[in-house]
Amino acid sequence: MYLCGSNFVGGAFACALTPTGIENINYIELKNGIYDDLYISKATDFVLTNQCPQEWDFDTILWAKFNHNTSAGNVDWNLETTSHIILKSRTQGHFAWKTIAVREVNSLEDFMINYPDYFVASGQPVEYAIVPVLYGCEGIYAKTSATASFTKMFLIEGNTVWGTDLTDGLCDTTRNLPSSTVTLLNRKYPIFVRNTLANYDTGNCSGAFVPFADEENCELAYTKEHDYERIRYQREFMDYICDGIPKILKLPDGRLWLIQITPNPADTANQTYNNREISWSWVEVGDIDSEEDLYYLGFSNVGPEWWSHV
Repeated sequence: MYLCGSNFVGGAFACALTPTGIENINYIELKNGIYDDLYISKATDFVLTNQCPQEWDFDTILWAKFNHNTSAGNVDWNLETTSHIILKSRTQGHFAWKTIAVREVNSLEDFMINYPDYFVASGQPVEYAIVPVLYGCEGIYAKTSATASFTKMFLIEGNTVWGTDLTDGLCDTTRNLPSSTVTLLNRKYPIFVRNTLANYDTGNCSGAFVPFADEENCELAYTKEHDYERIRYQREFMDYICDGIPKILKLPDGRLWLIQITPNPADTANQTYNNREISWSWVEVGDIDSEEDLYYLGFSNVGPEWWSHV
């Protein structure tokens, strides 16, 4: 018997055939049985049957088929609806994304991406997004963030990284703003004339550069106890900076540039013969946040069809 919306047990739905819960379900346990499937959906307009749905849809939360494992993900479904996986990044707080890697998806192994991002500044929070793409149409962004931190100066070309401790190196920069001043006959002050949009940095760096021994921990290929080991890398580093290929220069204070080494590097001794350093000058040749510059300067193989165009 119901009276004023309640029954003799005291609750409006106490005797309802289908109890209604308002708490989120965050734990499921199956035991003492043999199970073919565990299918959970957020859809509410389904019909109870003895058969599971035949495919994933956008309401499916998990579907464990117990095919010799307890996997309940939708990798198989993604494989059918994904032609490419793209990896994007952007400085935290910025709007525009930059596509840094693209992979065509033909098998489950193609979903595994291990990409070293050398375009990250020290101390700068960066957002990353993995995006499934079906023939040009992007899916839902799966995002995460990271902040890199290092104490060395690095010079990078492709996957080749050389570095030096700042106690052994330095880098001075100059901002170039091509312009001139014109003095007029009947004017007290000169006129400032600038006929170009050019606005770029040049610099001079020096140090005892050595290659990486451990990329994960940014460890260089020598020990403080055997400081003289750096000498054997001097000629190899000289060949490296004179190969004519643009490079990435990164400083631990958060600055980084796309640069070209300019003539002529010098190998000199600092007080003693074994305490040697290489000094070299450079000019900025592109924008680290420009997909176009990264592509045409050879830093990225992501073509124009994948650029954000923002």
